[in-house]
Amino acid sequence: MSGRILVIDKTAPDAGARAGALREAGFECIHCDSFESVLARLPDPAVDLLLAILPVDAAAHREAMGFLRGLRGRPGCDRLPVVVPGGWHDAAARLALLEAGACEVTDAPMPAELLQARIRNLLRARDTRDELARREATHRMLGFSEASASFAPRQRITVIAPDPPEDGFADWGLPGPLHRVGPHRPFAAEGRGADLFVIDGAALCARGHARNDLFRIVAELRSRSATRRAAQLVLLPDQSREAAMLLDLGADDIVPGGVLPEEIAYRGRRLLRRKLLADRLRATERNGLQAALTDPLTGLWNRRYALPHLARLIAGAQARRRPVGVMLLDIDLFKAVNDTHGHAAGDEVLRQVAARLRDGLRPADLLARIGGEEFLVAMPDTSLDQARSAAERLRHRIREAPFRISETRGSCRVTVSVGVALGPRGTDPETEAEALMSRADAALYAAKTTGRNRVTVSLGAA
Repeated sequence: MSGRILVIDKTAPDAGARAGALREAGFECIHCDSFESVLARLPDPAVDLLLAILPVDAAAHREAMGFLRGLRGRPGCDRLPVVVPGGWHDAAARLALLEAGACEVTDAPMPAELLQARIRNLLRARDTRDELARREATHRMLGFSEASASFAPRQRITVIAPDPPEDGFADWGLPGPLHRVGPHRPFAAEGRGADLFVIDGAALCARGHARNDLFRIVAELRSRSATRRAAQLVLLPDQSREAAMLLDLGADDIVPGGVLPEEIAYRGRRLLRRKLLADRLRATERNGLQAALTDPLTGLWNRRYALPHLARLIAGAQARRRPVGVMLLDIDLFKAVNDTHGHAAGDEVLRQVAARLRDGLRPADLLARIGGEEFLVAMPDTSLDQARSAAERLRHRIREAPFRISETRGSCRVTVSVGVALGPRGTDPETEAEALMSRADAALYAAKTTGRNRVTVSLGAA
């Protein structure tokens, strides 16, 4: 993941080292020397995140509080991720900065690998929010505008803590009720349907559990179908180097020891709001628009939805000056599947191909069935190398295992050919969407004519 970061660093001595570590991780850093120069530059859709590195003193705290409140009140800046790393030992000061609008504040200088993981985590959350906005805008453009539901259902919280439980089981002021499970039973019935898991790593470590147990819990919660969509808040005894790995494994937030219970509650409520937003994103695919905008066989978006949404992705890419990767995938020799096994078997193969493609993509990627056996994928914020790598990964997902047709007819194998193109180039999003599709289609044709089961990149992709 890459991104463009606006940096204000008032501590100077190690500013170069911080920027260097971020550049090595693929981020572009733009430096400002004051809050005023930051505000003069914003709003800017090309900026992904603000990193504010400040002296830890009362004057800097007051200045940062005023800046954050002003930033959040400015149109177009209310959701810009803001990270304030380093040395805020006063728990009340940390909480005040979070409530004023910071997305992350740390109580110790943040190691480079943890800072990078925090930024990746925040940008993933931003992508979910932006994709929801794009989908709702596409629905309105197609004439299917519906008001978003204002009712927020009661959300369920499950705490993973030592077993047997300690006396005085903490609730940290989270909106209850809280359901508790032991570290070896986080996937039991009590954990199913949870919107938020609070993993009390501090208590687990105090009771002799290894840090590897936390890795196992986070990874398994994220991988299992019953729990993968739940938010995860991990409490650690300190700001350890394991925090970066936990974030990359799937934890949504990490809280080191020494914070106020109010901060844990604040972070938990924030994750519950994010979970509700993600649920809304998925609900847009299941509402009344589904019949008009989705393919009834595979459940994917159809051409009617995909083309205007691709134009909207391109418009966003132009504003942020970031690339969009587009690929067209076509099942090789699909007619032979129908002729050999029957059309019902062909339909089953199409459904399973769609499922494998969906499982191999990010939530913000567009996946649509646009023809009989042809699929469109659009990947925002994706370089040519990343698009080619993703195409190869999808091709392998289709080829690697047979497709089960029925109990009586057994299974069959299929492959796909993929054409890849990169944009945008032009200024008009709709024209550029057509041009990108045309370049990807030409690359797909080349893949078909040179042997099938391969990925070909448009000659004009770079």
